[in-house]
Order: sequence, then structure tokens, then C-alpha cells
Amino acid sequence: MNTVSPPKDPKPGALVAFVRELIARDDRGSLALIRSGLSASDQRQTRAWRILAPFGGIPEGSGHRAEVVRTVAGLMSLPKLGAAATGKDFGYSCRRLLSDDERRSLHNADQPGPISRRMQHLLAASRDEVFARVSAMARRLANEDGNVDFDLLYRDLDHWQQAAKARWAASFWTVSDEESLSEESK
Repeated sequence: MNTVSPPKDPKPGALVAFVRELIARDDRGSLALIRSGLSASDQRQTRAWRILAPFGGIPEGSGHRAEVVRTVAGLMSLPKLGAAATGKDFGYSCRRLLSDDERRSLHNADQPGPISRRMQHLLAASRDEVFARVSAMARRLANEDGNVDFDLLYRDLDHWQQAAKARWAASFWTVSDEESLSEESK
């Protein structure tokens, strides 16, 4: 197993850089341990602690920071979920999951589609609930070979407040210029 040393004094973004290096080195053992941090089982989560401890990945006090660390690192280690520094938030990434039918009826208040409903639940999540909901959506994104800006996801989850929720909602439910051009060409 290749080893990558974590930084002595982690700064914001250090976790993302560390996991990117593990991916670049194809350190499958470490990545598998990190993925165990996504488990609902406390016993499985503890496997990730030895790797994520330098980044605050062991729950102490409120445990919120540890959940952020375990969630972001675990999602980054999913094989088919890409990392892209797009500057676009998680709501934008989740738009990729919309079927054509659901995309056309996105603003129909009578019957939200399945992805829209999941997004509503995600945005209504408390600080404790958001991690499981983000993980579920990210796993669906991985099945679609989607991309996530993990630096931005880390910041948004770390400060899960109304501003982040509003940004994600706007990105998810607002039609971009690219989408409107592709709709007009159909």
C-alpha cells in the first residue's frame, strides 16, 4: 500500500488535496478505509479514523466537523464520482440527476418528481440529517458519473446555514443559459 502523509497543520482544503493525492496514487486500501466513514455503523466508521484524524475526522464535542470530514472524504473516495473545481455547488451537480420528463415539469407544483422531492428533503435537513441525504444524492451522482466541487461541498456542509441551502435551491431549480439553448435547439 502506498502511503501519503497527512499535513501536520491542516488548512481548509487540505483534506480535499490529501484525498486527491490518494486517488492519484491509486491507494485503494486507504480509499476503502475512508469510504467506511460513510457507513451508518459506528464500528465501520472507526476504521476511517486513523486516516482522517489529522483533519478532525474523529467526533469530539458536537461531532459536526467530524461528520463533514468523513462525508466529504468518503464521497471523494467513491470510484465513479468525479471531482471538479467548477465553483458550482451541490445543487447544480444534482440537476444532472433529473430525467428529461422531470426537467420539463420542474416547476410544476402539483407533482414534484422523485429527484426534486429528494432535493426538497435534503434542503430541509438539519445539521445532523444533511450528511446522510447528501451521501445518498452523491451516490446517485456516482452512478451517473457525475462531478462535485468538493472544496465547495466541504465549506457548505461545515457551515450548513440558510445561505448554503438557498444557493443549492437556486442552482437546482434555475434553468441555466446552456439548458435553455439546448431546449430551444430540440
